[in-house]
Amino acid sequence: MKEKTVTDIGEFGCIRHILKDFIYRPESVKLGAGDDGAVYVTPPGYDQVISTDTMVEGIHFTKETMSFSDVGYRICAVNFSDMAAMGAEPVAFVLSLALPKDLSLEDLENCYHGIRECCRKYSVNLLGGDMTASLGGVILTGTVVGIVLSDQAVKRSGAQVGDVVFVTETVGDSAAGLAAILHQCDTDFPSLTKRHRRPEAQIQLGKILREAGATSLNDISDGLSQELNEIAAASKVIINLDKDKIPLSEETIRLGKRLGTDPLNWAFTGGEDYELAGTMSRKNWEKIKGSHPVTKIGTVCDKGSGQVFIKSKNETVLMIPKGYDHFRT
Repeated sequence: MKEKTVTDIGEFGCIRHILKDFIYRPESVKLGAGDDGAVYVTPPGYDQVISTDTMVEGIHFTKETMSFSDVGYRICAVNFSDMAAMGAEPVAFVLSLALPKDLSLEDLENCYHGIRECCRKYSVNLLGGDMTASLGGVILTGTVVGIVLSDQAVKRSGAQVGDVVFVTETVGDSAAGLAAILHQCDTDFPSLTKRHRRPEAQIQLGKILREAGATSLNDISDGLSQELNEIAAASKVIINLDKDKIPLSEETIRLGKRLGTDPLNWAFTGGEDYELAGTMSRKNWEKIKGSHPVTKIGTVCDKGSGQVFIKSKNETVLMIPKGYDHFRT
C-alpha cells in the first residue's frame, strides 16, 4: 500500500491533522492556534524576550543523522535555549514549515510528536505558525517568546574586569555525537548521540545564574570559541581561559581517543551543545560554586578590544572566533 504524503491531504488537511495538544500553559493564552493570530498575556512586571532559529535539511540534519521526531524536538530546544541565555523563561512558540511535496504524512506526524514533547517538557504553548511547500528539503523556522523580570535580562555585553568565566555542564558533546553517528559507532556512545539529537535548553540554570548575578550569558550554539569571543567583543574586555579547565565528558574523551581527534576541537568549534557560557563577579561565584553543574574556566583580566586567550602549561595563544559559520563552513 502506497504511503500517504502531505500532497494527498493538502496544506489545510495537514494543518487540521496536526492541530491538537498545543497548550501547556493555559493561563497565559486568550486565543490559541487556528485564527489569523494568537492572543496571549504577559504577567505584570515582566519584559518580553523574542528570538528565532531555523533548521534546514542537509545543513542542520539529514535523514541519516536524525529522525523526524528528533528534528521536531530540536527546533524547539534550540529556540528555547536562546531564552536560557537571557535568563528568561520561554512561554510561547510559533513554527513555520516548508515541506517537500513527497514528505510522508508519518514523517510530519513524527515531527510534531517531537515538537509537542519538547513544548510539554518546558511548558511552552505552541500558538500556531505557517506551512508551505519546499522545492528542496524540509525547512523549519521557529520563533519563541519568553518572559523575564523587568530590566533583568542578561546580555552579552555585561562582563566586567575581574569576573569569573564559566560554562555549564560539559561541552563538545553534540559535535562528538555527530562524529559518532557519522563513524557508525553511535551505539557505543549513547549519551553523545542524545546530546546531538535532543539537546537540553538550560532554562532553570539560566534563571539561577541570572538570580546569582551573572553579568553576561551566551548559549553555545556555534562553539565555545565563538560564544566567548562574542562576549569579549560585546563587553570590550579581554578573557583568559585555562585549557585544562574546559569540562569534557568521559564519553567525549573516549570517542576522541578512538577517532584520533582532540576532543577540545569539538568543544571550541563544534557547537550545538546549547550549554551556557558567561561571567559573574568572584563574590557571586563563591556563593554558587559547587552547588550547580557550572565550571570556572577562566577570568576577565582587562578591558580591551574583545579578545580571548587560552593558556596551557607551555604557552598562551589568541583564540580566534572559529565556530560554525553558515556562509563559510
